[in-house]
Amino acid sequence: MKDKLKKIKDEFLKRIKECSSLDDLEKIEKDYLGRKRGKITLLFKKLKTLPPEERPSVGALLNQVKKEIKERIEKSRFQLRDREKEKLSFDITLPGKKIELGHLHPITQFLEKVIDVFLSLGFEVVEGREIETEKYNFDLLNIPSEHPARDVWDTFYLKQYHQEKIKGEGKLLLRTHTSPMQIRAMEKRKPPVRLIIPGRVFRHEATDPGHETTFYQCEGLVIDKEIKVTDLIGTLKIVLERIFKKKIRIRVRPSYYPFVEPGLDIDMQCLICGGKGCSVCKQTGWLEMLGSGMVHPQVLKNMGLSPEKYSGFAFGMGIDRMMMFYYGVNDVRLSYSGDLRFINQF
Repeated sequence: MKDKLKKIKDEFLKRIKECSSLDDLEKIEKDYLGRKRGKITLLFKKLKTLPPEERPSVGALLNQVKKEIKERIEKSRFQLRDREKEKLSFDITLPGKKIELGHLHPITQFLEKVIDVFLSLGFEVVEGREIETEKYNFDLLNIPSEHPARDVWDTFYLKQYHQEKIKGEGKLLLRTHTSPMQIRAMEKRKPPVRLIIPGRVFRHEATDPGHETTFYQCEGLVIDKEIKVTDLIGTLKIVLERIFKKKIRIRVRPSYYPFVEPGLDIDMQCLICGGKGCSVCKQTGWLEMLGSGMVHPQVLKNMGLSPEKYSGFAFGMGIDRMMMFYYGVNDVRLSYSGDLRFINQF
């Protein structure tokens, strides 16, 4: 047995010398010290077959060889681990990986462009509440409860207040447009005023590539003495040219909005096809950009102003739709999808 033990030890030393990985080392350890089939383990099991007088000396030798094999395996394990760490080490002088930072949503980016244009023209930026009352959202804007135009704004009423009147201002609701801030802003201001009200609005309507239940508007209000329709048209043409950074053609169409008289829709010649007609402009050559008009005399009175002394114009532009034209987006719903494949393009 002593000769066999010497042969096993020599074999082990040769294998451990050639060992080049932790996986190989695990196999060697199992081959020699495995609890069931290890070569040293099997020799220990054969001790009982030796004559009694030989067992002490052979047993001592087996324990010694087992100890040496264990120590050599542990030493090799540390060496191999250090070697693998060296392979994984890196040069600390190399530049690190670029940290990806978040960025502004495309609607926010475009809204900031719009605000910058108005600031350059001397407008004041005013922000308003998203939860409004019927009084400010409708009544003071010349849209009383029985007015058929009220259906156009298909409103989200707050459930807990659906049947309640709040301090004589009607039910609470999610604002359907940013126009209520015209009245609220003028409660603390006197003409002349030039202001815009950017913000989020809500309407209970079916969604499609051009419509969402939640979207952004930018309301504008100008009031002074002797404000005319030509001031409205000229201002909006300049604004659109500065937003899209090119000379554009516009056309003005009559329209109806209860809080302005006359009401006007401003169209812009399609920038994609140059007015020839394409899928974006539905082959018309024109894109509807915003609604506007001269502030209704009744609304001026609700602001505490005399229609004989003051006049003004108001307009509202849909930021989501203008963003789509600006960036070439074909579905407004992508903006609210949370899909990073869309967001990361901007």
